[in-house]
Amino acid sequence: MQRLPLAEGAPEGLEVWRLTLDLNAPVADEDDRLLSRAEWQRAQRLRHHADVVRAVATRAALRRLLSAHTGIAPEKLVFTQNAYGKPALENADGPAFNVSHSGHVALIALAPGGAVGVDIERCRPEAELAPLHGLVLSPSEQLDHARDSSALLFMERWVVKEAVLKALGLGIADHLRSLSITSSLGPPGTYHLEHSLPISSPLQAWPLPAPSGYAAALGYIDLGYVDSGYSHTNAQGKRYSTNF
Repeated sequence: MQRLPLAEGAPEGLEVWRLTLDLNAPVADEDDRLLSRAEWQRAQRLRHHADVVRAVATRAALRRLLSAHTGIAPEKLVFTQNAYGKPALENADGPAFNVSHSGHVALIALAPGGAVGVDIERCRPEAELAPLHGLVLSPSEQLDHARDSSALLFMERWVVKEAVLKALGLGIADHLRSLSITSSLGPPGTYHLEHSLPISSPLQAWPLPAPSGYAAALGYIDLGYVDSGYSHTNAQGKRYSTNF
């Protein structure tokens, strides 16, 4: 497990860890024994061995990282989730966290002072992405994409939106088009975000180092800012999307 460097200006205490997984290997006993019975049963319902390895290894790594922050043994940690499925620790004061995995790579983000989201996706050919343009891109982004239809640019926008919406705990499918991402307008190493979401808290996002063929991003919300009519915990939308 490798801790990733973050862009200059990222809030102090933010951590992102990357796991490189051997999806053909057996599930490690030392990982398996850390999971709760419900987590183990959920993993066993997955159809493909690679999915089981990904789920178990990522959850075990998350438990180890949270254990280091809370002082509670990893197997003793208890998780809960809000009405929209966003997970949190139930039996300990610890950092906010988020997980994403794709292919043989998993990311775990920790934030002691805010809400955090992370996303990684394996890049796809433009022909496979074209049907998703209308679901992911805002109207202004669709105009930009007509001028630059590169798959890499689309993937960059997609992972940033997913990371930010995961931090918010919003239904992702309902709100992808409510965000517009422009890297050139933000400070170096950051993204400029324009949105029509009913929230006043500043939304921040940064690219993350990713292996060749992947795109990844980190989203963060400073919980010191609260809109009188909205908070990231009472957002309406479809169920929160999380990776196990």
